[in-house]
Amino acid sequence: MRLQVPRAFNRVEWFGRGPQENYADRKTSAFVGHYSSTVGDQFFPYVSPQETGYKTEVRWVALRNNEGAGLLAAGDPQLCFSALFYTAEDLTQKSRGSMHPVDLRERSFIEFNLDYRQMGVGGDDSWGAKPHPEYLLPPGKYSYAFRLRAFSGTEDPAGLGKQRIVIP
Repeated sequence: MRLQVPRAFNRVEWFGRGPQENYADRKTSAFVGHYSSTVGDQFFPYVSPQETGYKTEVRWVALRNNEGAGLLAAGDPQLCFSALFYTAEDLTQKSRGSMHPVDLRERSFIEFNLDYRQMGVGGDDSWGAKPHPEYLLPPGKYSYAFRLRAFSGTEDPAGLGKQRIVIP
């Protein structure tokens, strides 16, 4: 799910793997913990722009403004996310190396992606090796659940992220 959130909500806090970006096959050094950062710091300027800033095994994530108010996404039980000043289309190239970070223009919003998961990065040999089979997402039916909740500057997203909603 992709949301466009106002730029003012540029502080990101989460409980999941981090603090660096991590993917299904690139997460052993990203430990589960409580992290905070900025949306700007989620972007890594790879020479050739691409997917960046992804986080896996996230229990909850919150985007906050300077007053502390924000939007919380809590996984049921987990989700993955990214929050960038660029869209997926901005980071997609016709061919590798046809674009560089200086060619990118930050958007007037934050693109907040909430995913079930992505396939692995692959590239064991640095020259395009495909992800190992256990890190692929073969065709099939997938589902995931999460809840979204706005919160005030006086509320703690860590506490809110632990709450469960029971639907009768």
